[in-house]
Amino acid sequence: MTSAKFLVNNESERAAAAHYATEDFARKLELGRHETLKLDLLVEETLGMVNAMLEDFYGQIWFTGEGRACEIHFEVTADMDAAKKRELLTVSTTGRNAAKKGFMARIGEMIAEKLYAFGRTMNAYGEENARYGIVHTPESTALNADMMPIWTLSSYRAELDEARFRDDDAEEAWDELEKSIVATLADEITVSVRGDRIDLVIKKTF
Repeated sequence: MTSAKFLVNNESERAAAAHYATEDFARKLELGRHETLKLDLLVEETLGMVNAMLEDFYGQIWFTGEGRACEIHFEVTADMDAAKKRELLTVSTTGRNAAKKGFMARIGEMIAEKLYAFGRTMNAYGEENARYGIVHTPESTALNADMMPIWTLSSYRAELDEARFRDDDAEEAWDELEKSIVATLADEITVSVRGDRIDLVIKKTF
């Protein structure tokens, strides 16, 4: 089952409408109240992450489900012109936004760094954040030069777990991951970026 696509942006009215769309899909999938609350929380946290990182954005949310397996699909495009990108890149002496804390903030920063890149080449999520969780897909990137390698939660968790005893940054990221509501609830998360468009999928089987 696939739901209709629902427009979202950083307006509170849209966030409220997304909540109703989530409950409607959960009802059609015959999820219980507790399961519906989990699904709604995943959507809420995702919207909050993007809203915190992007000054202006618009996008679409939709759901797919089969049996007890559910996917939240979130496609977002930053509504930013060159001047806004320049302004954001000059907020610090390094030309980058200050690092954010928390698991979802890290994902948001990865997304923002890619979208805010202006007149320069960056690898995927930026030098600081590309160290863990990237799944290289040369067959897809060869055909789509603007498509970044996919980031996945499972790869991120596995690589952090291996590195956290020898890398202080990895240890900090691991602690954030352990405290994350989304990382706890989701079975898998994938993120990919093409140009100014982000595709984020959260998978959850109830």
